[in-house]
Amino acid sequence: MNTKYFTGIIVGVLLATLLFSCKDRSVSVSKVSAKQQKIDEALPDDKAIDSFILPYRKHLNETLDSTLCIAAENFTSSRIGLESSLGNLMADIALKQAQSVFEKRYNKRIDFAMLNEGGMRADILKGGVTSRTAYEVMPFENELVAVELSKEKIQMLVQYLIDQKRAHPVSNMKLSIDKSLNTVKDLMINEQPFQKDKTYLVLTTDYLQKNGDNMIFFKDPLALYGTDYKLRNAMIDYFKSVDTLKITLDKRIHYAE
Repeated sequence: MNTKYFTGIIVGVLLATLLFSCKDRSVSVSKVSAKQQKIDEALPDDKAIDSFILPYRKHLNETLDSTLCIAAENFTSSRIGLESSLGNLMADIALKQAQSVFEKRYNKRIDFAMLNEGGMRADILKGGVTSRTAYEVMPFENELVAVELSKEKIQMLVQYLIDQKRAHPVSNMKLSIDKSLNTVKDLMINEQPFQKDKTYLVLTTDYLQKNGDNMIFFKDPLALYGTDYKLRNAMIDYFKSVDTLKITLDKRIHYAE
């Protein structure tokens, strides 16, 4: 008999015996062990990996650091009254960029925009503005959405702004507050007095719409419209469309004199 053939038979029989003998046996984990590997500067670089990713890193950095426009001044989240230069800029950018997308998709116009003061994580400093700037200001994957709100929800939104006493960014809205009574003195939306017999379309982010920052008035709206447009991408598109960033502090939210 061929030796290789005979050896193959023996191996096959042994494997079959092993499989059948293990078939009815239960297997359980008796011990789990782990070892912590500290990752810091003491860990040696892998030159092969570094060499492989170098061109990709270089291309990414060049893309992120290319100047898109110029900031004529510093835009910061520091409050001046109940607004900030960065907040006004962010809200205006969001509304301008989302409006055209929204009109094409839904054949409707957004009435005003409201974001959150805490969502802005870096200032925009005077000088060159890049895509990296947008990532620093808005590191989250927040999508712009529009909600249709009743008069009751709009009144809740306004009272939230009054009670918070923070510079939450708004655009296309002007709110005058009676500080002594903690109530609305005057409210303008889209350059028109607030109308209690109509609903309003408000631009915000999916994070805030899902009760972020306790903005409960955005939950369960009359209608919810997605844009598939991230706030950060709206910023980058806007930066590409202008030569210079400019904004004014126009007392869009302020205490009445």
